[in-house]
Amino acid sequence: MQFFRQQIVPIFTILIALFGLVVVTARSFIATDLATPAPIETIYSQQDIQN
Repeated sequence: MQFFRQQIVPIFTILIALFGLVVVTARSFIATDLATPAPIETIYSQQDIQN
């Protein structure tokens, strides 16, 4: 258990942090602008459509 806490958990934590860093950095290279807000659409439930 001590090996797991001293070796595996820190490596796993660092890998998660590096993955997050890569994902956030990769967003800046995407052609479409992700800073624009999502389009707003009216969402109807099945009950609203039947009435």
